[in-house]
Amino acid sequence: MIRPITKNGIRSKLLLWLVALASLFALIATPSRSVDAHANQINSNPAPNRELETSPDRVIVWYSEPIEESFSVVTVLNSAAQRVDLDDSARDPSEPSAMSVGLPELENGTYTVVWKNLSSVDGHKVIGSFVFAVGEPLSAGAQIADAEQPLLQTVADPWLRWLVFLTAAIVLGGLTFELIIGIPVIYSETARDSWQTAGVAVSAAWSKIAFISLFVLILALVGQLLQQASVLSGNPVLEPDFEVLRSVAFESGWGRLWAYRLIAAIGIGVLFVLAISAAAPIEVYESDDEDAEPELESALTADSIVAQIAAVLGLVFLGLIAASSHNAAAPSEIKMLATATDFIHLVASMAWLGGVIYLAIAVPVFVRELGISIASEVFESAVARFTVLGLLSAGILVITGIFSSYMQVTIPAAVSTPYGWFLVGKIALLIPLFGFAAYNGFRLARRFGIGGERAFGRSMLIEAALAVLVFASVGWLASLEPARQYAGRMGIGAEEKAVYQDSDSGTDFDIKIDPAEVGKNDVIVRLTKPTGEVIDNAVDVRVRLKFVDDDLGEPLVSLRDTGAGIWRLDDALLNIAGEYQAEIVVQRPDAFDARSAFRFDARSAATAADAITPDTETANLLFGLQLLLIGGLVVVVAVRGKLVPAVFVNISPHLGLAAPGIVVSVVGLLFVLNVQVLRIGLSEDIRNPYPPTAESVAIGKPVYATACVACHGVSGLGDGPAGAGLPKPPADLFVHVPLHSDTILFEFIRDGIAQAGMPGQDGVLTEDEMWHLVNYLRADFDGR
Repeated sequence: MIRPITKNGIRSKLLLWLVALASLFALIATPSRSVDAHANQINSNPAPNRELETSPDRVIVWYSEPIEESFSVVTVLNSAAQRVDLDDSARDPSEPSAMSVGLPELENGTYTVVWKNLSSVDGHKVIGSFVFAVGEPLSAGAQIADAEQPLLQTVADPWLRWLVFLTAAIVLGGLTFELIIGIPVIYSETARDSWQTAGVAVSAAWSKIAFISLFVLILALVGQLLQQASVLSGNPVLEPDFEVLRSVAFESGWGRLWAYRLIAAIGIGVLFVLAISAAAPIEVYESDDEDAEPELESALTADSIVAQIAAVLGLVFLGLIAASSHNAAAPSEIKMLATATDFIHLVASMAWLGGVIYLAIAVPVFVRELGISIASEVFESAVARFTVLGLLSAGILVITGIFSSYMQVTIPAAVSTPYGWFLVGKIALLIPLFGFAAYNGFRLARRFGIGGERAFGRSMLIEAALAVLVFASVGWLASLEPARQYAGRMGIGAEEKAVYQDSDSGTDFDIKIDPAEVGKNDVIVRLTKPTGEVIDNAVDVRVRLKFVDDDLGEPLVSLRDTGAGIWRLDDALLNIAGEYQAEIVVQRPDAFDARSAFRFDARSAATAADAITPDTETANLLFGLQLLLIGGLVVVVAVRGKLVPAVFVNISPHLGLAAPGIVVSVVGLLFVLNVQVLRIGLSEDIRNPYPPTAESVAIGKPVYATACVACHGVSGLGDGPAGAGLPKPPADLFVHVPLHSDTILFEFIRDGIAQAGMPGQDGVLTEDEMWHLVNYLRADFDGR
């Protein structure tokens, strides 16, 4: 019995999907703190390798994400490896990513801090350590090797995640296939009566596999809880500590998300069973004749409101997975964008790859039920629709994958990490998967009715097998530490020392800062003439190691002449991890003063896991471009018949599909414009982009003569002729330049100082000219 799909049915499905999307938006829009995908140390007090004059009363460790207090601890050991803390480890109630432990009055010596934590985001356990000294220099007595973080929480972890992704795809992808493709094809006006019978048989075959998949999904979720309890208690998985099990499930942030996922999975299972029951054959009488034989009427599993609610709950399930993914551990400024991207990525992968698996199940059943000739008619109609879904899903997968790759890899060097190699492996699997999808949709689909059906069935099995392997790679990626964190922690892409060569005023510089890490560093400067001859008559060589992100008042320090043109500064302290600026000034009796400057990164082994982070503006820009591309893709698919009529024959433009594509593109364009022009919600990072090299200072000198000399004077003493009529005397730059950071000097130049009568140069000088002027002021008037 043919039953056309009604407008009310379409509206009810649209309403349910809108409800699901609204629920997911509420879920991902919940504000949260900045986190990473593992709770690595990012700071501490005392700082690693710090030498203190007096004993601290507490040790505080800050992590890159919130931690579970019940499963985290900080201990302090003396040089004899004896515990000396007060055994009162506690998480700061106002700072869930910080934990501290109290200390008695410590004797002079070196102490080792050992910390262990459990992330409340992804449930991973991390261990680390660092040292500090009291009343004397650091010694190696209490130092222990940094604990090597395991590649995986357990060997089973990626396979449990694989089962979750694969089984969810079979169930949710199958439901999507029936809702979007199966029902419209089976109940279309041009469908044969036999199509419905065969479609019901296909749905029944898939439902059996989907029911088993739901059972496996719930078992995999339970396995994840048992695994988590085993990691924390040390007990075998099958011999759990039930107190730890209860605490993980009901008292930890990870456990609460796990519980919600389990409830959603069970809910999907119950609704699915009800949907199967609703689709069971029932007797229908076509007339009032009591002697007439009843007809058995069946339906596809998804052809009921119960199944559609299960699909909506499936979206919520995917949202809960996204809420505990690596992307959900992004910095708070971009967490919502990253989590939304991950959710879209999951939905696209489930719709396409789950649909591939459904189609692989369906092909042999249709051939068996209808024969090749009639089955080819069904395939032609269904594959045409699925090709559109596949184009959209595959395109969205690639587009959102680029954003997620930036979030988790960030720098090219991080590709050479376990996560990076598995990402490369995933891409390697997707390439032939895309190839088979195109071959099936555009090549074999045209051979239906002339012998292409069997080849299509075989090709679909290969495509489904590749989909299973892709989900395996996703399971591993979800289990591994993100590439950027691993690279930061292992120093991948970081220079072992900072080396720089430069030339100015007849002086060639060969500069080395070793090891360019937080702590003690040696600065070595070798001076030669352009001919290669050693400069051995320098009067003084000074260096300033300036922390770029803040003005810490670092002075110029003289180096020691060791002969042969080599000057050294031993044990120069760098106290904060981050970017530094080395400024070197050389005074010679037979030449002008020469200067050089360059920037380098000082890393800290204890906090290196947070050294590589995605840039907020870049993430916003990529998200906007992502929406632009997705919206554009939707519009292209909507008008595909006009764009490629040779491939998509007799396909009219679909305005109902083009409209949301245009809306998404407009939203993406607004994101791009906001980053480039509007700057709403984005912090203004005013930072000197130029190190004070001789070239930069030379550019700034004539700018000073044009814009500043009239008031501040040639010598910078505030004795310029135009200063006499100002409300306040012009500043003596020798006094005031050392008191202010580069940023503040830039703002003075740009905005002026109204109460002193100093005019702003915004609109008169370019930003670059103002920064070069700052460097000139720093070079000529900052004698610190």
